[in-house]
Amino acid sequence: MNLIEALAGGVGPRTAGSDAAARAADAVADAFRELGLEPRFQEFELVGYDADEPELEVEGERWDAGPCMYAHAFDGEGTVRRIGESSAPVGDWKLPNFALVDTDGREVARLLTSPFSTGAIPFMSAHVHITTPPTAFVSRVDSDRLQDGMRVRLKVGGRFVPGRRERNVIAELPGRSPELVIVSAHYDSVWRGPGAIDNASGIEGVRRIGDALRGRELERTVQLVAFAAEEIKLTGSRWYVDEAKLRGQQSEIAGVVNLDCIAHGEKLNVLASPDALLGRTVEAARGLGLLDRYELTTGPGTGGVDSHWFAQAGVPALTILHFPYDEYHLPSDRPELVDERRMDDAVALATAVVESQLNYPIPR
Repeated sequence: MNLIEALAGGVGPRTAGSDAAARAADAVADAFRELGLEPRFQEFELVGYDADEPELEVEGERWDAGPCMYAHAFDGEGTVRRIGESSAPVGDWKLPNFALVDTDGREVARLLTSPFSTGAIPFMSAHVHITTPPTAFVSRVDSDRLQDGMRVRLKVGGRFVPGRRERNVIAELPGRSPELVIVSAHYDSVWRGPGAIDNASGIEGVRRIGDALRGRELERTVQLVAFAAEEIKLTGSRWYVDEAKLRGQQSEIAGVVNLDCIAHGEKLNVLASPDALLGRTVEAARGLGLLDRYELTTGPGTGGVDSHWFAQAGVPALTILHFPYDEYHLPSDRPELVDERRMDDAVALATAVVESQLNYPIPR
């Protein structure tokens, strides 16, 4: 089974808690079974969110807008006021932030600049789910056009849907020691996004690594994990780590190698904590000739990737990406974008780090 085709082509958009996400989890489990493994599900409850299409008019002109997940509803008018700027997650960009102000001078909604991609993308605000104000995202180009005092009409909405369930999908390749080296990726996608690159490519990478390692004698156990609900603030991986803490199992995790957006994108990104793991990964990339083919970006294993919670908990954790790319979080993130060379290189690098962690794990 090729999980890029199965998820992005067969299932399509698969937002957290949706029926499509449930089908995606089943597809991943089937792929693990094809490897001769017996998958299990780590289930958890969540409040889902079904976004409406935002409607944005600026000075009477219709502009594209991306929904903000878990934003509260708003339907009204006001004027633009710039309220500050944020650092872009990648690169040296500054992202302007705007408020919509009513006639009494009260801030009633937000217009935020899309942090990635060329379009107005669906994304999350900096606030947690329950405190997210009415918000929409505009493209960087349109953000540059916004000026204080412009008249705006904005309609944003969505439904908070309690009682939904999500599932991390887990399978293991037993080793001599029960200590775990986790190989992970997330399988959910965004509103209207088929997510071939983000992140069916990462899930397919996990499957390929599992295929390469099965039948071998392993010093430690390899655990393949497909995380749910990454697109809503890394919820699936946070559940996994929090459960490990509650159950006293955190010490069993020797390391994590996470794959995200590995088959398309401008630069090879190596995000790892601690520095010893970062250095080991960069040296592995050099040994594979990847530094001759790609511009390299490095950083800690924290931020908007599923290695975050592991690194925060002191577990050596790595995420490998090819990033950024223009189609991120857009309906154009389709299987045709897949670059098999990038895919193969990312899988080779991840496999090399997994093998080194199995035999000579980086200490906490």
